[in-house]
Amino acid sequence: MAITAADVKKLRELTNAPMMACKKALVDADGDFDKAAELVRERTGAKMDARAAERTAAEGLIQTYLHTPTPGMPPKVGVMLQLSCETDFVAKNDAVQKLAKDLAMHIAASKPLVVREDQVDEAMLDKERDFARKEALDQGKPEEIVERIVEGKVKKVYEEWVLLNQPFVLDGDKTVAQAISEVQAIVGEKLEVARFARFEVGA
Repeated sequence: MAITAADVKKLRELTNAPMMACKKALVDADGDFDKAAELVRERTGAKMDARAAERTAAEGLIQTYLHTPTPGMPPKVGVMLQLSCETDFVAKNDAVQKLAKDLAMHIAASKPLVVREDQVDEAMLDKERDFARKEALDQGKPEEIVERIVEGKVKKVYEEWVLLNQPFVLDGDKTVAQAISEVQAIVGEKLEVARFARFEVGA
């Protein structure tokens, strides 16, 4: 069965799992949406909730992090992060507050540009695609291989630029999205990174 972008988007909205994880689950499930949802839940720990996409995370907290590379010297990197949830009560939860601190530290270390894939500048992404395609063609790669190389480059770009797609600094076996989903499953509320800002002296 053909896998459509709409199927991937729907599964991603329900599970809060990365796009590539949803796509792989749908492929492995031969397009069976229910089976793919179970695969995503097993692989990522994402909490399935048909209402998740409709919930509003209007509460939350602001977390800051300052990194001092040399003891005794002023901080050189700073992060401000808004982690949103549905209620004030959950914003006070220890697991949520720890997650916010861990995410702020992750952002300081990993330098993401945006929170989600749909926030990536399409013009920048097109340049990366064109460069990868030209490089592969210059090397004499067959067309079908070229497209796989381009797809791999896009995946790599998402892993580098998109916060939710990055390997989590505290556990490289999971993505940031998966780390958020695990805490979301614990507290039973929608959690999302609304926005962040990263500052670095000299950058």
